[in-house]
Amino acid sequence: MIFAARDQPYRALVVDDDVVLRTAIHQFIARLGFEVQSANNGSRALELFQVHGADIVLLDAAMPVMDGFAACMAIRALPEGRYVPIIMITIYEDEDSVDRAFACGATEYVAKPIHWAVLRNRVRQLVEAADAERRLRQDHAFFQSLVDAIPDPTLVCDREGVVRWINQDAGQFPLVVEAVVDAPLRLVPGVTEPDAGESDPLAIVASIRARVAASDTPLDLLLHRADAGGADRYAEVHARALRGVAGTNFGLILRLQDVTARELESRRLRTQVTRFGELAHRDSLTGVANRRLFREQLDRAVAEAGRSGERLAVLFLDLDGFKGINDTRGHAAGDRVLCQVAARLLEVVRRPDTVARLGGDEFAVLLRGVSENSGVLELGERLLAAICAPIELPDGPVGIGASIGISLFPEHGPDGAALLRRADEAMYAVKSAGKRGVALATAAIPA
Repeated sequence: MIFAARDQPYRALVVDDDVVLRTAIHQFIARLGFEVQSANNGSRALELFQVHGADIVLLDAAMPVMDGFAACMAIRALPEGRYVPIIMITIYEDEDSVDRAFACGATEYVAKPIHWAVLRNRVRQLVEAADAERRLRQDHAFFQSLVDAIPDPTLVCDREGVVRWINQDAGQFPLVVEAVVDAPLRLVPGVTEPDAGESDPLAIVASIRARVAASDTPLDLLLHRADAGGADRYAEVHARALRGVAGTNFGLILRLQDVTARELESRRLRTQVTRFGELAHRDSLTGVANRRLFREQLDRAVAEAGRSGERLAVLFLDLDGFKGINDTRGHAAGDRVLCQVAARLLEVVRRPDTVARLGGDEFAVLLRGVSENSGVLELGERLLAAICAPIELPDGPVGIGASIGISLFPEHGPDGAALLRRADEAMYAVKSAGKRGVALATAAIPA
């Protein structure tokens, strides 16, 4: 016996119309440890193969009913015969017969009279090779079943980025060009990796391969693409290196998830949170900063100015005559006036400065980078003039005025609360003097 023992003996099918030679081959193969079936023509051989199968077929070429060439082709056409080694044993040694034998699917060609030592070695080599190929196919099928069992679209690539295994869902994944085994992995044009700022599909694939090869930690990343209709599509990629016993990088496995619904909802929520945050810091009627945001910006500006030596100014505005408009024209008219006042203040101040409605008919302005007091007073006069211009309402124009008080940092206070208080006091001084004016806080801060 030339084969190591296994649970089941190897099976051989010997086919020859010469009973003497068939018997000799049968006995020879049986001594090698095979379980042997014999047939005297190709048709009977086909029947036996379909019932019992075989690990090797030894087939005469010239036979009645069905010759060896036809029998070889018929066996190869069977699912079980696709990989079985077939040795054609024949008296034909001409070139055409040899070519025909291999064209019909023969694995080996042995001429008669048989050289038994050659036959013994060829049988051993072919059966062992077929066994190794069968194990490879089984391993491949086992690995493919593992990939198919993964619920998400999954691809396995070698170290060069060539696809070696895919499951059914991966082939049509929307952000991957149709995945094909033995072809390089390619992402569709327009795919970006937002978190890394990468927008070249080839570079993204190369980056994934490099990052996975350099680390034993799984890689998670988000891909984005706007489809032809402008709709956003998002995919999450989970990649892990495939390594040998010594840590050799053999490639990577990628699991893909369509997370479009999750990402769109997440972005909607973030937008909503941002909007709510803005609403929490904005006056709901006029859209300018509210008291809370104004105090935050004022305190931040004072802290920065304390370090840089910059001067600031706070203008406190209280509208004159607003109550009369509310009483005679109604609250809707009063709201329109407040919106007009806010818009006019925004038109006069610089972009870095802050306009806020503190509540009711009170407004405030924060000025940064103040150089001369006269410039602040001049701005206050321009703000007053803008407010006092007639305001058009559906039932006719109205006139309104304002009393404006101004405080300066650091002259009038060390912090935001003090600056607001001093500006408020200056505003009340204007009210007491007859309204419609601008006044600078005069009292110095005690040393």
